[in-house]
Amino acid sequence: MKLESIALVTKIIALLTIGPIVVIGNLGIKVTGGFWACPFPLPFIMCNVCPIFCTFGQIRSGLFLGIVGTNFLAGRAFCGFFCPGGIIQDLLFKVPLRKITIPRRADSVLRHIRYGVAILVIGLVIHATNLWVGFPLMAELWFFLARYGDEVRIALIGTAIILLGLALFVGRSWCRYLCPFGAWISVFNKYSLLKRRRSPGTCVSCRLCHQRCSGGLNPMGSQGTWRSLECVRCLQCYTACQANVFQLHWRGWRKEEEIMKRDTKRWKSVLRRALEVVILMSFIVIGGMIVWQGIP
Repeated sequence: MKLESIALVTKIIALLTIGPIVVIGNLGIKVTGGFWACPFPLPFIMCNVCPIFCTFGQIRSGLFLGIVGTNFLAGRAFCGFFCPGGIIQDLLFKVPLRKITIPRRADSVLRHIRYGVAILVIGLVIHATNLWVGFPLMAELWFFLARYGDEVRIALIGTAIILLGLALFVGRSWCRYLCPFGAWISVFNKYSLLKRRRSPGTCVSCRLCHQRCSGGLNPMGSQGTWRSLECVRCLQCYTACQANVFQLHWRGWRKEEEIMKRDTKRWKSVLRRALEVVILMSFIVIGGMIVWQGIP
């Protein structure tokens, strides 16, 4: 079976299993929780104190460990293969409608929004788990979310519907511009064991990889695209290429010069690496606390 078929089957299974659990809280048709009926304005992080039985709350330990494992093996593979939101956006983008091309500069600016959203969400979680009770403005934000919980929930659902509609014209608009989870785990792309190598000499410039890229990136540009924080590891560039320009293989942890150039200032390189390690560890530590300790 070709990798493209395996990828498609994997995505369909993930959509049919994880999808209903995330949206309505179970695999049936009755709404029992999930994003649609979560009683908290920030879904999926307060399952330990949730009064509603939701299948997501029962499987989140295994789901968290699976995400951590796939992150280290293949970077943001969860985003590309298992996230129901990403998969449904990919399917909607296949609808034969005229697509919208976001100008490169505007696209680059808009992609930074999700990092701001991620900082807000992480700040809320850090405050709620008592890791840093004095995190600036988080107490006030929690008070606002609690006071206007219904309105916030309606706004979240409305935003999700709007972004699904936008996905008909712009590939993975939610993932590109707003998803805090994707922003948080994006650093794993630089340190994952799965590597993609590009052989420019065999490229026939058909641009199929560029057209099929879920994240709107340009895989033809450089090998560094694969290590980009924006890459969701959907493998569309790999499966679309007819000239065998791309190869996948495993690698060690050492940074390779043909993918990422060395910084001229060593302190800058050390600082960046330290920040990346902090982000990686924060996902494991804070995520683990949410899953096993819960938020009081």
